[in-house]
Amino acid sequence: MKSLWVPLVALGVLVGFSTQQQCSLTQLCEAGCCSSAGFCGYGPEYCGKGCQSTCDRKADCNPGWDGSDWSKRDKCPLNVCCSPHGFCGFTEEFCEGNEVKRPSCSVGDTLVTRVVGYYEGWASSKRSCYGLMPEEIPYGQYTHIIFSFLTVNPETFEVTAGGQDTQVMLSRMEAIRILQPDIKLWVAVGGWAFNDPGPTQTVFSDVAASPQKTTKFIKSLLATMMRYGFDGVDIDWEYPVAEDRHGRDEDYENIVTFMRNLKTRMSFHVKGVSMTLPASYWYLQHFDIKALEKHVDWFNLMTYDIHGAWDIDNKWTGPWANAHTNLTEIQSGLDLLWRNEISPKKVTIGMSYYSRSFTLADPSCNGVGCRVSSAGAAGRCSGTAGVLLHPEIQEIVSEKGLKPVLNRKAAVKTVSWDNQWVSFDDTVTWRLKANHLRSQCIEGFMVWAISQDDKKGTNAQALTKALGRPVRDFPNLKGKTEKPEMQLSGPKTCRWSSCFEGCPSGFKEVQRDGHKEIMLDTTHCKNFGTKMSRLCCPMSSNMPVCRWRGHSNSGKCKGGCNQDEIEVGTIWAGCKSGYQSACCTKTESTAGYGKCMWMPCSKKAGKDMCVFGTFKDFITTSSIASGGWQSCGKNSKSTLCCESPPPDEMSGICGWVQKTGHSNSFEQSLICEASCRDDQFRVGLESGDKAPDHGKEKCKGEMAYCCDKSSPKVPRYDRDTGSAQAKEFKKLMASYMDNPTCPATILFPSLTDSQPEARSLEAESRQYEILRGRAQDCTLDNWSRLLNYVVLLFTTKQLAMSPLIKIWDDDFAGSYDKILEQKSLQEYFGESPTEDVRVTLEYVLYNPLEAGDGIRNSKAFKKDLCTESPMNNRRRNIDEEINIIQHGELVIMDDEHEIDRRIINAFSKITSKTKTQPKLQAIIQAIRGRILPLEYARWQWYNARTGHHQPGPFLELAYRIGPRIGVNGGRGFDQYRDNNPTSTRGGGRNQFILFHMHIDPSTQWLQRSQGTTFLGITSLTMYHSNSATSTYFRGANNGYIQGGWRAINHQEGVTGRTKLSCELLPTNNHARLWWVGSQSPASAGPQNPWLDDLRLWGQDLHAQGYVSRPALNLILNRPNPNAELGPEDNRRLVLNNAINPSLEVEPYRWNFRVENGRIVFDKNTKPPRIKDDL
Repeated sequence: MKSLWVPLVALGVLVGFSTQQQCSLTQLCEAGCCSSAGFCGYGPEYCGKGCQSTCDRKADCNPGWDGSDWSKRDKCPLNVCCSPHGFCGFTEEFCEGNEVKRPSCSVGDTLVTRVVGYYEGWASSKRSCYGLMPEEIPYGQYTHIIFSFLTVNPETFEVTAGGQDTQVMLSRMEAIRILQPDIKLWVAVGGWAFNDPGPTQTVFSDVAASPQKTTKFIKSLLATMMRYGFDGVDIDWEYPVAEDRHGRDEDYENIVTFMRNLKTRMSFHVKGVSMTLPASYWYLQHFDIKALEKHVDWFNLMTYDIHGAWDIDNKWTGPWANAHTNLTEIQSGLDLLWRNEISPKKVTIGMSYYSRSFTLADPSCNGVGCRVSSAGAAGRCSGTAGVLLHPEIQEIVSEKGLKPVLNRKAAVKTVSWDNQWVSFDDTVTWRLKANHLRSQCIEGFMVWAISQDDKKGTNAQALTKALGRPVRDFPNLKGKTEKPEMQLSGPKTCRWSSCFEGCPSGFKEVQRDGHKEIMLDTTHCKNFGTKMSRLCCPMSSNMPVCRWRGHSNSGKCKGGCNQDEIEVGTIWAGCKSGYQSACCTKTESTAGYGKCMWMPCSKKAGKDMCVFGTFKDFITTSSIASGGWQSCGKNSKSTLCCESPPPDEMSGICGWVQKTGHSNSFEQSLICEASCRDDQFRVGLESGDKAPDHGKEKCKGEMAYCCDKSSPKVPRYDRDTGSAQAKEFKKLMASYMDNPTCPATILFPSLTDSQPEARSLEAESRQYEILRGRAQDCTLDNWSRLLNYVVLLFTTKQLAMSPLIKIWDDDFAGSYDKILEQKSLQEYFGESPTEDVRVTLEYVLYNPLEAGDGIRNSKAFKKDLCTESPMNNRRRNIDEEINIIQHGELVIMDDEHEIDRRIINAFSKITSKTKTQPKLQAIIQAIRGRILPLEYARWQWYNARTGHHQPGPFLELAYRIGPRIGVNGGRGFDQYRDNNPTSTRGGGRNQFILFHMHIDPSTQWLQRSQGTTFLGITSLTMYHSNSATSTYFRGANNGYIQGGWRAINHQEGVTGRTKLSCELLPTNNHARLWWVGSQSPASAGPQNPWLDDLRLWGQDLHAQGYVSRPALNLILNRPNPNAELGPEDNRRLVLNNAINPSLEVEPYRWNFRVENGRIVFDKNTKPPRIKDDL
C-alpha cells in the first residue's frame, strides 16, 4: 500500500520549484513550465507569454487565475485546498484559513457499535504459525467478520471462491454462528494483490464499465453468498483510476454506478455492502466518496501501512524509521472524509494486528526518524521481510527482555533490538487512538487481520478493552431446570414472521435444503426496503427439510409439493404465471398446514366451497391465497377450508390486519405491512385494494389474516437438556448415534481436505434414504452442523462448554472408547500441535470404531519410534541461516503446502476393522515382500502451514498396486486398495499408494550414530491415488516448463489419508524425529507388531539409498557429494525453486529411482494411461 505522506511531501517540494532558478530552453522543469526568467511554476506567469519550455503543462487546480487554460480542473478532488501555486493539498501551507470541520462528540457518550474483523482465507496454509482457524476466533470480540477474499474469473467475470483451500475455509466459517448466532459474517472481494500485474488486474474496471458484466458479477456473488450463508459483501478495489494500479479514467464514474447496482441487489436480498477506502489522498482522490456514501452501509478506512520498506527508495519520503499506524497521519486521512461531510456513522477506522519493521542503518540510532537500510528481518511466522505479527513482537519483547517506548502523540509503541526496529499497538495505544476517534463520533473500528492473533485472543481482548466495550458473557449452555408442572407447551406449527422482526421466541429460521440461505420471502416486504419474512419453526420439535418447488426458467411456474411433503407457503417471484411452493417434509411442526387447503379461484368463494372431502371448516377467502398466487381476477377468490376441527393455530380469534405498528411515518401510513404480531399466526394475505370487502380502508401492498394463539396446554417438560445449543447438539448427536454409519455409507461427505460437492451428494443421500429407508436426519446439513459443534468442544476454551462436553463424553465416547472423551482428545491435540483439529474430528466421526485405536497407534509411534533431537534455533529465519541455494527462475506450482495441511489425521488404518479399508501393516508387509513395487521416488517441497513446522522438503514414495501401471490386477491386489465408496467416487480404483516423509529444516534432521548417518523425519503420511497427472513449473519470464509426471495428489476427500507424526516439543526446544533406518529405542512389543514392520521398512529404504546419501545428495549442496553424510550437512539444503549446483540437477522436478547406489532420473513428462479393468 502506498504511504500516506507520499503526495504531501511531494507537493511541498514542488512548491519550492517556483522559487528556484533552474530551467531554460534546454534544461526542463521537473514539474511546471519554465518562465522567461528561468523559474519553474504554473499559471500565466510561468506558462504564458515568454515561457521557454514545457509550456503546455497545467496545474492541478486553479487558485484564481483568469480562465481555465492553466489548470486541469478548477477545484481540487475531495474538497482539499488549492495553493497559490496550483497544487492540491490539505496541510497548513495549503489550507490556511480553510481548516477542516471535524465532528465533535463526547467520548463517554460515543459507544462503539461495530467491530469488524477481517479473516485471511490463506492464513493457515501460508504461515507456519499464528494463523487462527475460523473455529478458534475468540468469542464475543467482534460484531462482524469479513472473510477475505473471494476472487473473480477474468474471463467470465463471475465471482468464485477460488482454490480448494479457500472453499474449505469458507465452509468452516459457519461454526462461529453456533455460539454467536447474532454475529454477521461477510465476505470481501478483491484485495491489493487482485490489482497486481496478472489476469485480474483490470477485472474491476471491466466489470464496472459493462452492465452485462456487472449483472454476471452480482448474480454469481449472490449465489456464493447464499451458498455459504454470508450476510454482506465488502468491495476491496485497490484502486480505481490509479495508473500504477491498472485503473482507468472512467473508473471514477463507473464505480458509483457499479456500487449503486450492487447495493440495490444486495438490499433486496437483505445483504449488507461496505467498501474499503485508502487513507492516502494519492489514491482516495479517485473515489467519488460523496456519491458512494449513498450506496454503502459503511466505509472501511485502511488507516495502516502508512509507512513501510517502500519508503526507503522514495525520494519524497526517504529511509527513515516511522510507525505505520501513526495517529497524526491517521487523522490526516480521516480529515479527507470530513472535508466531504461523510457521516461518522458510515466510517469504520482500521487497526492492525501486525506491524512494519525496519533494519537500522546504525543500531545506536534507534528512535523514530533514524535512518534505515532495509526492511526488517522476516518473522518466523509472517515469513515476510518487513512484517512482524503482534504475537511475534510480544515473543521478541519477552525473550529479549525489551522495554517498549510509548509515543503518546503518535499513539504507538516502538521497540528495537540488535539492528531491528518496529512499532506496534497494544491496549494503551489502541485506547489513545480510540478515544481520539470517538471524540469525532466514530462508532466503528475494523482490524486487519484477526487471523494473525494468537490462540488466546490476546490482541482481540486488548482491543475490546481499549474500545471500552463490555466483555460479552459466554452463553449459558446449561439452561434452566424448571418443575414440570410449571412448564407450558411451546408452539407447534411453523409460521412466517413479520417483515420487521426475526423469528419469535421459541422459533428458529429454517435453512433451505441444499443451500446456505434460509427459507424467506421478500415479495410482500418490498415497500419497506430490505425487509423480509422468514419461515420459522418451533425449536422444540424436529426441524423439517424445506425447499422451493415449481420454478421454471420460462416463467411458467407450476406450484405443488411431492407426496411426502406439505405446502407451507407460496410466492409469485420469478413467475410470469403460476407460483412457487414452499414445500417441507411432514413433521409435527408442518402437520397443521396439511389439514387445510386453498380451493381454486371461484366467484362463489366462501363457506359453500368447503364441501370437498374432509375439508369442511371455512376459515377465510383471498384473491392471492397464502400470498403467492397470481391474483384470481375480478370478483373471484380462493377459499381456505380445513379439516374439522381446524389446527389449533386457526382456532382462536382471527381477522384481517393492515398494520401492526411498524411503519407509522406519514409516507408509510397507507402501506399495508403484510404482517401479524409475533404472538399471532399468519394464515393468508390479501391485496390491500380488496380491503373494502372486509370493511377496511384501502392500503397499498398486502394485509394479513391473523389468528390469536389458542389456550396453551401443559405437557411434561423435558428437563434433560438446557440451552438451545445444548438441545440442538444433543439432538444431532442422538441422530448420529441412531445411524453412525450415515456419513460413511450414505452421504460420503467431502471431507475438509477435498472440494465440496454438497449439491450432488445431497441428491445422492436423498436417494439412499428412499432406497434404504434411512432416517430423515441423515443429511449433509446435519453432518456439517454436528461437526461444527464437535470442533468447538476443542477450540473454545471456556468452562461453560461443560454441558456440551458432557453430551459428547456420555453419548459418543461412552459408546465407543473412553480415549475419545474430550479431556483425552484435548491432551492428544496438545501433544500434536500440527494436527488440524477439524480434520481429525471428521475422521473420528467418520470411523468411530477405529478412532480409539488410531489414537493409541499414533501415541505408540511417538513413543517407540520417535526420539529427541536438539533444535537448530527454532525461531530463526531459515532463508537466512541455512546455506540455501536458490534459483529465481524455477518455482514449483504444485502448491503442496495446501494439500499437506488439509490431511493431518492421526487415525490410521493400521488395524482396520472394516473390510473396505486396508491395514497399514499389510501394506508395509506387501512392500517389503515386493508385491507392491516402488514406481518412483521424488523430492517435493511443502510451504508453511498452521503448527510449529517450518517450510521444508519431503520425500514422496509411490508404490504401484497391480502388475503394471494402469492395470488393476484383479482381486489379489484389491486388499491393498481403499474400497470405501468414497474412494471410487473420483473415478476408478486405487492405482498407487503414496508415502510422504517430511523434513523440518529447523531441526537437526541429520544425525550420525555408530558410524552411520540417518535422516530424521517429523511425520509420515500415507494415502491412495487413483490416477496420474502432469506437473508444471514457472520458469523465466513467467513462462512454464514441464516436470515429470506424478500420481495425482488432490483427491484427498476421495482417497483418505493417514498421518503418523512425532511432533515438536516446544517446552524444551527439542524435536522428536523418526530416524528412518535406525533401530528403535525400545522394542515395540507384542501389542504393536506393526511398528516392527515399519522400522524394518525404514531400514530397507536406508540400505537402498532412498533415505541415505544417494537420494539426500539431490537436496544438499555438498562440496564433495561422494563423502559420507554428516550432521554438518543440515545447513546445505537446496530450496524448491532451485538448481543444485554441486550436481547440476533440479531435485524437485523429476521422479527418480536408486539403482546400485546411483540416481536414475525418469524424465518422462507424460503421465501413464490408467485403465480400470474391472
